[in-house]
Amino acid sequence: MQTGAAVETQGESATGWGARLRRFATAVPALMFALVFLIFNYKIITRYLEHDEAAWADEVSVILFIWIIFWANAFVVRDKEQITFDLVYRPLPERWKRVMALARLVFVGGIFVWALPGSLDYIAFLWRERTPVLNLRLDLIYSCFGLFLIAVVARSAWQIVKLLGPGWRSHI
Repeated sequence: MQTGAAVETQGESATGWGARLRRFATAVPALMFALVFLIFNYKIITRYLEHDEAAWADEVSVILFIWIIFWANAFVVRDKEQITFDLVYRPLPERWKRVMALARLVFVGGIFVWALPGSLDYIAFLWRERTPVLNLRLDLIYSCFGLFLIAVVARSAWQIVKLLGPGWRSHI
């Protein structure tokens, strides 16, 4: 893909830095999955050929999966790509879809705003705790959850702004 090429993100055309950030955000979990695959194969080889447990491999795989889940849901997976139960939503007229979308965004965003201070405080508290094998600080490992919370709040606020704006129909 060319550097200046347009990329479709969140229903809008983005070029330049937006497209680069989107590609970076998508590449991070892809690289993490590749690492999980390599570590998994390494663990199999060392277990059956060298009779070595490689306990660090389990710990790194779990940490990578935690980061994959929260990073991808914060920065890669779009709202329309989430699994939804939309039997009630789909047949509604656009005006009511807008009302339901706003209610959902206020509800979910509000819960995440409410949870944000306590969650960030607990993540900061985790600097005292460490993983059993590699002795890594848990605040660094679970910082991806803080990023996820902040991203959901920011995305909800941005979508509310778009749904309250004049071109709201294009964002339903």
